[in-house]
Amino acid sequence: MNWNSRFTQALLAGLFLLPTLGQAQGAEGLTELLSKVNAQAQEESRINKEREARFRSAASEQAKLLADAQAAVRNAEAERDALRSEFDENEVKIGELQDVLDRRTGDLGELFGVFRQTADDVETTVYASLISAEMPARKETASALAEATEVPSIGQMRALWQLLIEEVAYSGTVHSFNHEVIDPDGTRFAADVVRVGTFNVVTDDLYLNYLGEDGELLVLPRQPAGYVRSSAAAMASAAPGERVDFTIDPSRGALLGLLVQSPSLKERVAQGGTVGYAIIAIGIIGLLIVLERFLRLSRITSRMKRQLKNLDKVEEDNPLGRVMTAYYENKHLDIETVERKLQEVVILDMAEIKKGLPIVKVLAAVAPLMGLLGTVTGMIGTFQAITLFGTGDPKLMAGGISQALITTVLGLCAAIPLLLTHSMLSAKVTQIGKMISEQAAGLMAKKAEAEAKGA
Repeated sequence: MNWNSRFTQALLAGLFLLPTLGQAQGAEGLTELLSKVNAQAQEESRINKEREARFRSAASEQAKLLADAQAAVRNAEAERDALRSEFDENEVKIGELQDVLDRRTGDLGELFGVFRQTADDVETTVYASLISAEMPARKETASALAEATEVPSIGQMRALWQLLIEEVAYSGTVHSFNHEVIDPDGTRFAADVVRVGTFNVVTDDLYLNYLGEDGELLVLPRQPAGYVRSSAAAMASAAPGERVDFTIDPSRGALLGLLVQSPSLKERVAQGGTVGYAIIAIGIIGLLIVLERFLRLSRITSRMKRQLKNLDKVEEDNPLGRVMTAYYENKHLDIETVERKLQEVVILDMAEIKKGLPIVKVLAAVAPLMGLLGTVTGMIGTFQAITLFGTGDPKLMAGGISQALITTVLGLCAAIPLLLTHSMLSAKVTQIGKMISEQAAGLMAKKAEAEAKGA
């Protein structure tokens, strides 16, 4: 609403008030009213001017703000254009870098494949290695490297290289360390064990088996032969730097496992059964007879040689002495009688000398025949197993085949030494008989010469 409209309203209001004014007021009332209207009009004019001044000030501020906003818009548009240009340039660079990355990723992917395969192989080696029994932390490192899913870092490759170098370096060393050992019956005890490279680990005279997954050392249920265990005892008790002989398994336990699985001599003999034990008894009896005969003949030979050195002193503890005694006791008789007397003594002595040799010969012939008997019975058992169970499981036939082979071997092992010793004893008997015959012939010649001179 403008100033004129306000004045018109005030004038109309005054006219409406005129009838109500008294005569006393008169012109003074109108004058006062006019003054009030003028004062009010001036006040409103002042207020309007202030409002216009404020509006103009606000308008200038709005114009400034508009200019600032337009300038900000222009700056933003310029920055937008610059960023768009930079974005396009970056897109080109990203494409180029992506190509380089793809090429390098392909190389690194091949590297990762080789690293992963090598890490898997190293993990298997580390878990099975005896070095891990002494240094179990190696297994955690190997597992972490084998489970890696990203391109390996320099540190990871260095750790893998370190494991390989350790495996090579410690494979040529002998170390002693304390570790828990488990007996075949499950008893656990702490012991000082000796690791020989990556091949064997022993404690005292016992060979141990290493379980890589559990990290446990187990005493082999069956130990190898005594000479092998003695080398283990020597290694376990050796001082640092001392050189000892040790039976090593270069296959890292495979040969040792086969060795301990092979039956012992007692078990092999037991596979021969009753026939095998009978053959062994024959062999022992025959060898005892051979030993007794050998000692007997050696003693006789020694006494006869002593008698030959001193023929003037007759001793009856040997065949020569007894022949000479018979000669001197009967030399006054005729030559035929003396000859018969000497033959009697020779025959008796030779019978004593040859005693036992026929038995040895018979045993040497019987032993292989009994081995053949065991072979036949073993094959019969094998064919019976085949008839009942077929040929699907060779273990069912192993018993009969073992008996067949073991009895054959036992028969030959008994017959061969008996046959050889029988030949040796026969040669010795022949030599003794020759010495006796020569001495008897000499005495008879001496008797014949004496009779010829007397005649």
